Amino acid sequence: MITYQTERLILTSIRPDHEAELFKLHNDPLVQKVIYRNVPQTTEDVQKWLDWLSAQWRQNGFGDWMIYEKVNDGPIFIGRCGLRDYEGTNNLEFAYAFFQNRIGRGLGPEAARFTITHALQNSTKEKVIGFIEQGNTRAENVAKKLGLRYIDDRLYDGHLCQYYEMTRDDYFSQPHHFAG
Repeated sequence: MITYQTERLILTSIRPDHEAELFKLHNDPLVQKVIYRNVPQTTEDVQKWLDWLSAQWRQNGFGDWMIYEKVNDGPIFIGRCGLRDYEGTNNLEFAYAFFQNRIGRGLGPEAARFTITHALQNSTKEKVIGFIEQGNTRAENVAKKLGLRYIDDRLYDGHLCQYYEMTRDDYFSQPHHFAG
């Protein structure tokens, strides 16, 4: 297991024993609405995710991270955040999901900056890209904070989404990234 810390977070590489935590996250009302289009996720769905995300770690040495908030009583699982190969390109697709009761305090951008920095420092990938469901203004704002630029609308998983991207040079020219 790989573990890093930021000011307010603990990030660990995804492992099979995270299945129960991911099941709860993937069935959070907000996560279900904006990522899974209101379709409840089964343990089989979560297992497929875990298998796919674990393969990304084996292939790249990075991927999605389990995100825990540091609190006095011990770390609390709040979501997942990471990058994965995008459809045979030299680009990385950024994606994250946080419990509804853990958003709005800047923890998402903090996790995102770490995960993007770590992935770009440990690869030769050219761009970070993201697809955002129409109307998900919170995700749009996070993308812009991270330096991703809206390019156009594109089909993604059968739905028209907003497509954002950022080059490696664009990202590292920003002053706010973590060493990983």
